[in-house]
Amino acid sequence: MALPPHAADWMDRAEIDYIGPFVKAWAAFNAWYRHASGENTERAMLNFAVRHHNSRLRRRVLPLLDNGNATAEAEKLKLAICNLQQSLDDIHFEVTPKGRTERVSLREVCINPKHLQNEVMERNGQRYVANKIQGGHIEITVTSLATGQVKFTHVQADYDANDVYAQPGFTNDLSVAQQTNLRQFYDTCNPRPMTDLVQGGGPNLQIAIMQFLCSAEELLAGLVETLYAMRNALLHGEVDPDEQVLACYEPAYRIVMRFLETVR
Repeated sequence: MALPPHAADWMDRAEIDYIGPFVKAWAAFNAWYRHASGENTERAMLNFAVRHHNSRLRRRVLPLLDNGNATAEAEKLKLAICNLQQSLDDIHFEVTPKGRTERVSLREVCINPKHLQNEVMERNGQRYVANKIQGGHIEITVTSLATGQVKFTHVQADYDANDVYAQPGFTNDLSVAQQTNLRQFYDTCNPRPMTDLVQGGGPNLQIAIMQFLCSAEELLAGLVETLYAMRNALLHGEVDPDEQVLACYEPAYRIVMRFLETVR
């Protein structure tokens, strides 16, 4: 016998929504790393939490990620991490930090953001430069060290390597060797290089039923960045109230709670 309408309505309302608990847990986590770091910017605060040797989070979470740690505390954290990535694998959850489209996933996460300001490389008689200019634009130039001749120049509003390599001058004015050098140089200038922590070629970490090919330090950094992206997506109105998207916030909430338990 089917449920009557009012019973079905109450059943729908009985579904647990982890958005609120996640936001509250992150607020507590935010208050901790803000206080513990003593830094002034969000980026510096997050870097302290995952990289500084005096970070309580780092000292206490890294042992929990060790392959030999089978304590209840470690197993809870590993299960939540596994559930989070499996949930993210089921969907294509995207966010747009500063206009860039990025997927929320431990398979594509920026754990080493770079501050591009004035990058220079000299090789085989050429100077390769990527320089921040007025308005925040990036000017890329290739100049002969011998003659001072500018062989290639291009200005772009934001970092976009493919846009540089698609310019006619890249192919027409640079030799094949110079094209290769410029590619190698400008790829290293990427302010948000992405890392695959699942199949990245690093050491094997057994996280519940999933294997991650990365170090424990990289996984911790990737987790914090992924959770931070999920938090920002909520605050910026980028979260679609889709059941599969919302389901990602349950394991995310459990991970943040595990973090809080380690630093309290």
